[in-house]
Amino acid sequence: MKKFFAGILVVIMAVVIWGCPKDNSLEKMRENELKKLDEFIDLHYHDSVPKASGLYYIEEIKGEGDSILPGDRVQVFYATWTLDSVLVDESEGYTVGHRFEPLEFTVGKSEVIKGLEEAAQYMQLHTKAHLVLPSEVAYGQNGKGSIPGFTTLLMEVEVYKVYPFRRPDEE
Repeated sequence: MKKFFAGILVVIMAVVIWGCPKDNSLEKMRENELKKLDEFIDLHYHDSVPKASGLYYIEEIKGEGDSILPGDRVQVFYATWTLDSVLVDESEGYTVGHRFEPLEFTVGKSEVIKGLEEAAQYMQLHTKAHLVLPSEVAYGQNGKGSIPGFTTLLMEVEVYKVYPFRRPDEE
């Protein structure tokens, strides 16, 4: 039985070692992502400036009320695409003009990708914004599911509801 598990371990190690891209390949993938990102920004959002994290936040409709803070629970409608215009995710019905089921998350709890969590803190109730999310604030070098590593994502996000966290100093 020990030989069986040892054999499986050797196979797993071989897949990990030979199946992973080499460092220079990762560097090339990152360079390719940055080149595509620069071209996209120049074409569509040439006067936008990235936040310190690399996130591009482009507000389309100004919201109302207080800014969303860590601890607040929010509901958003959204759609996510790659730079090549491939839809990779959306709140149900969003791209066909319906708002069926929003995504709900607590800001500051790492329940969503870093870029969306950061962007939420620039928003208020009913804000609508476009986000350009380089891989470091999206799914990183490993990707997720059908999204390859080093993929910049585009999001359109609308804040539907905000449930403020009751802070002790507010009671």
